[in-house]
Amino acid sequence: MQRYLITDRRRLFREGEPYTEAIAVRRLVALARFAAREGIDYLQLREKDWPVRQLTEVAAAMAAALAETRTRLLVNDRFDVALAARAHGVHLTTQSLPARVVRQCVPSGFLIAVSTHSRCEIAEAEGFADFAVCGPVFPSGDKPVLGLEAFAELARTTSLPLFALGGIGPDQAAHVRQAGAAGIAAIRAFANDFLASSSPDT
Repeated sequence: MQRYLITDRRRLFREGEPYTEAIAVRRLVALARFAAREGIDYLQLREKDWPVRQLTEVAAAMAAALAETRTRLLVNDRFDVALAARAHGVHLTTQSLPARVVRQCVPSGFLIAVSTHSRCEIAEAEGFADFAVCGPVFPSGDKPVLGLEAFAELARTTSLPLFALGGIGPDQAAHVRQAGAAGIAAIRAFANDFLASSSPDT
């Protein structure tokens, strides 16, 4: 089953450790190297509050760190940033341009992932996106829970590979696999693994 790591730079600091943007940038690049070492399939740079120039510079550094590895880098929402940074693709949210529009603007082989929460959103992406992320399958934060049965039904009714998101740890991974998930997507679980590595800055 494939794995999709989604970034949240503030989770790359241990409890009580002071946050600085400079360290956060270094750790995002280190996170890319970690993803490659761990054989993680996809890595999404999801730092929505950054200005375009900073986002592009960090995406380019992460893409360079992933050169000649199998880990693919996607940038949240901004396919222009992804192209400028030589990332491998874009992750579109429900507020982004539709996948069918973006597909016309990007070169062959450019990856498009989409966030989905319903059969209608999945259907809109079919034929244009490479895969979709769907959830939350289990309780995670304050968003309404989709549930495992509903996820399984969505997976049965589409040819688009679905990644399960939301509250997924080792205990839940087997259940979503049985429900038809092509992979799992996570923020917290992968960040914790990263921090547990010998040195998060390398």
